[in-house]
Amino acid sequence: MCQVLGMNFNKVVRPSFSFRGFAKKGTRNPHGWGLARYDGSACQVVKEPVAAQSSSLSEFIRAYDHFRSHTFIGHVRYMSRGNKSLANTHPFSRPFRKIDLCLAHNGTLRDLPETGLKFHPVGETDSELLFCNLLTRLSVQNIQFTDFAQLADLLRGFNHFGSMNLLFSDSVHLFAYRDKNGYNGLCYTQRAAPFAGITLKDSDWDIQLREEKSADLRGVVVATEPLTNEEWQDLPTGKLAVFRHGELVYNQ
Repeated sequence: MCQVLGMNFNKVVRPSFSFRGFAKKGTRNPHGWGLARYDGSACQVVKEPVAAQSSSLSEFIRAYDHFRSHTFIGHVRYMSRGNKSLANTHPFSRPFRKIDLCLAHNGTLRDLPETGLKFHPVGETDSELLFCNLLTRLSVQNIQFTDFAQLADLLRGFNHFGSMNLLFSDSVHLFAYRDKNGYNGLCYTQRAAPFAGITLKDSDWDIQLREEKSADLRGVVVATEPLTNEEWQDLPTGKLAVFRHGELVYNQ
């Protein structure tokens, strides 16, 4: 099953530690990986239709010091609709209202509207079709990214088409929606000083965050399943959680 990763911090960070644990999930999701970061309102997406743990590009990103951001969205893919190709690899990004909106989806959706859209898929996935439907509805209904309750209602409507765990960002907020039936899971952990030692699950590699991070850093990591020995909380089913500057600001 596909898995998603989201990170949102109050300061610019590197994703190397969280992405290292996440990339290991590519063993069970061999059909593609991707990681997006924001620099202002612009989104840079690095992705390939190959398994993350066997990708030289993935190794480079984990080690590349300048791949930094407040917000990241990642995905490892097990294909259910659409072939193994770059066009079908998550995350997806589109310019919208003078920003790049970025999205990654886990689940399977059927019978999504394909007509009357203002945005159109490049690939064949239900996930990108969902993205185009979402952008169209945001545009037609003039829903703003701070209209959290309206966004939550909109996403719950899309959830009726199937299973849907969803991460997307407008460069400021990280939006995380968990499937109404709890499909495949979605959880998060908060990180703030004082930092302790953290160990990756399924790995003997660990890190002392207090040696790596500033004392006033705070943030959140969202994932399909726990990546570390930290305390992780399940997001409520059928609800939208919104994170900004590393803090939970909405959860309904």
